[in-house]
Amino acid sequence: MAELRSRRRVARRSGSRRGQRGAVLVEAALILPVLILVVVGIIEFGLLFTSYSTANGSSRSGGRLAATAYSQAGASSTAQATAAEQIALAAAADLKVLNNAVPVGMAIYKVNPSSADGAPSGGFPGDNMVGGCSADCIKYSWNAASDTMVKTSGAWTNADACGVDVDSIGVYVQVKHSYILNMFGRDHYADAHTVMRLEPLPADQCS
Repeated sequence: MAELRSRRRVARRSGSRRGQRGAVLVEAALILPVLILVVVGIIEFGLLFTSYSTANGSSRSGGRLAATAYSQAGASSTAQATAAEQIALAAAADLKVLNNAVPVGMAIYKVNPSSADGAPSGGFPGDNMVGGCSADCIKYSWNAASDTMVKTSGAWTNADACGVDVDSIGVYVQVKHSYILNMFGRDHYADAHTVMRLEPLPADQCS
C-alpha cells in the first residue's frame, strides 16, 4: 500500500510539472509576438527619429551659413547664386550619413513675415518637394550620382540686409525614410527647416 501511494504521489507531481511546462509554453506563444512587435516598433521609430535628426542638422548647417553668405551677396545676382550654391553644399554634406533614408530636396527662401512657423510664401513644399514655396524661393533636388543638391527652379534676388527690419532666410530640407518591415507603411517623408535673420550689412554697403 505504501509503495502504491508513493507511486501515485510521483505521478501527480510529474503531471503537475508537465502542466506547468505546458502553461509556460502557451504564455510564451502569446507574449513572444507582442514582444517582437514592440522591439521592431522601437527600432523602426528610432531609425525614423534619426532621419528627422539628420534633416534637422542639415537645415541648421545651411541656415547658419545662409545668414551671412546671402546678406553679403548684396544685390549681385551672380553673388547670390554663388551664395545659394554654398548653402546647398553645406546642407547636402550632412545628408550623406543617412541610413534607411534618401535625400529628396531642399529650398532656400525668404521667410514670409506673416507666417507663424517660418514658412515661405505659398507654404512649405509637399511630399517629393511638390508645390509650396511660390515666391523668393530657390528649390533643389537631390542628385544621387554626385551626392549633392541641384537647382531645379526659383530665385530670390531682392534680399534686404540693410536697416533695422532685415529679411529672414529659411533653409528647408526633406528626406524620404524607408521602413524596414513595412509594418507602418513603406516610407515616410521627413522634413525640417531652420530660420535665421540675415546678418545686417554695414551702412557703407547699403545704398
